[in-house]
Amino acid sequence: VRFCIPMSSRLKTCAFCSLPKKMTSEHVWGEWTKGYVERIANKHNHANVFVPRPGLPEPPKVRIRAGDHLDAQVHVVCSDCNSGWLSQIQNDAKPILVPLFEGGTITLDQTAQQMVATWVAMSTMTGEHLSQEQRRLAIPQSDRTWLMERRTPPPGWCIWIGHYPRQENPTQWVKASFPIVNADELPDTITDQDLAPTMQTTAFSVGNLFAFAMSCHFPEIPPGWDWRTAPAARDLLKRVWPTGSTMVDWPPHPMSDDDARSFSVAVISYYEDFAKRKGLSRA
Repeated sequence: VRFCIPMSSRLKTCAFCSLPKKMTSEHVWGEWTKGYVERIANKHNHANVFVPRPGLPEPPKVRIRAGDHLDAQVHVVCSDCNSGWLSQIQNDAKPILVPLFEGGTITLDQTAQQMVATWVAMSTMTGEHLSQEQRRLAIPQSDRTWLMERRTPPPGWCIWIGHYPRQENPTQWVKASFPIVNADELPDTITDQDLAPTMQTTAFSVGNLFAFAMSCHFPEIPPGWDWRTAPAARDLLKRVWPTGSTMVDWPPHPMSDDDARSFSVAVISYYEDFAKRKGLSRA
């Protein structure tokens, strides 16, 4: 007896165009980066932190994988998106990104800042799927559609970059997600719907480039982030989205490993401090 499986049952929905198609292997940071950033790690880890309410983050889910983190791939992008507009974003940003990876000298005007920010947003959106936890995805489909149609980060995104000379054990990839709710109006019984994440922060490094992306369903929140729990970031990181009115001279002062770690979890630290001030932290 032979069974015929309908083609539609073997297809998945593309994370960007939302169409049922055959998925391809999409490199989160671009396979082309191999020509400019040496792969030095035999294994890598990425940390995924969920904060269901202020002061009560779940234990980080750290996954250890073989190979360098820059070779990480996801299987949620169709071939049309992969080889089409996503590839174009990579090609447009490449001449600007290479000096950032290598620690070279470059001046970023508004157009260059937007290209870098678009590439960071793209990497953040694809990298979110490395966690393989659909219920913890904080970036809505509307944001991915915006990127696809307009080739810029969506409203409600802020993106910073820093000069992070490669260390032996650099910060690789740290993602945090949060449900944004009114702490004074939390119900006694918390449901999964109440805990659906609506904000995320993602930090990653590629060569000498450190990137930090923050997005939220409520677009007024990220622009208000002032790095209050990691004030050194105000000097060491340069915001490239929304783009500034001035040129960004590169490289800025270098970051240390401690800087990278503190910047990566700065928003989590803010929630911890907020919980202490409000008396919401663990007993």
